Amino acid sequence: MAHGILVDAHCHLDSFTKAQLEDLPHGIIPCTSGYSHGSNQKTVEIAKKLKVPFSLGIAPQTVLKEGRDNLGEWMQFIADSSPNAVGEVGLDHHWGKTEEDFALEEEVFREMILLAQSLKLPLVIHSRKAESKCLDVLEDAGWKGPFMMHFFAGTLDGAARAVDMGGIISIVGLHAKNRKKIIGEIPLEKLVVETDAPYVTRNIDGVLQSIRYISEVSGIPEEEVGEVTAENAARFFNFHL
Repeated sequence: MAHGILVDAHCHLDSFTKAQLEDLPHGIIPCTSGYSHGSNQKTVEIAKKLKVPFSLGIAPQTVLKEGRDNLGEWMQFIADSSPNAVGEVGLDHHWGKTEEDFALEEEVFREMILLAQSLKLPLVIHSRKAESKCLDVLEDAGWKGPFMMHFFAGTLDGAARAVDMGGIISIVGLHAKNRKKIIGEIPLEKLVVETDAPYVTRNIDGVLQSIRYISEVSGIPEEEVGEVTAENAARFFNFHL
């Protein structure tokens, strides 16, 4: 397997146990992501202690649960915390059920886009069952910066459109027809690997599954996949390997 440093482009260290945090697998840099004000606060604390890159955002699932009354305060915290990216943010048409839900999610997503624009930071996007809608909103908002489609589960066309718009696609190690097509067609320079740990895989070494999957489908050696996806993530989150 790869000798170099690997990068897990999206996980949630704030949801790890204390024991897990004290015993993280070596040779893997986790990019930890907040998704609510409470989770953002914990994320900052953990990321600063471990000196790892982090993103802060208010995710659509959070908006549905907690509303937007305190959004100003939440956004101020994000701005004051100097994250590497704004995220995870976006739209979720799995948990969102009604037109009111969708409207609320979109309203907050647009606020997050404005925040990222003002901070000159990239966006980490959650797009469950709403991939093309997320891209429509980005286009409409005049987004010009980099963005990452986290845990992308859309079509090859959707992935190609995101890449054309300046995005990168984050691949989890779960096998799926669309994901296989994306790995086969989207250049490795536009891919990163993630675990969404502890929710999808238990720990950040689950990133090896994603690397193996890309290697199997693309025919590119695992070591090269590990190296290139790490470089892509470091460039996106603006840190040194």
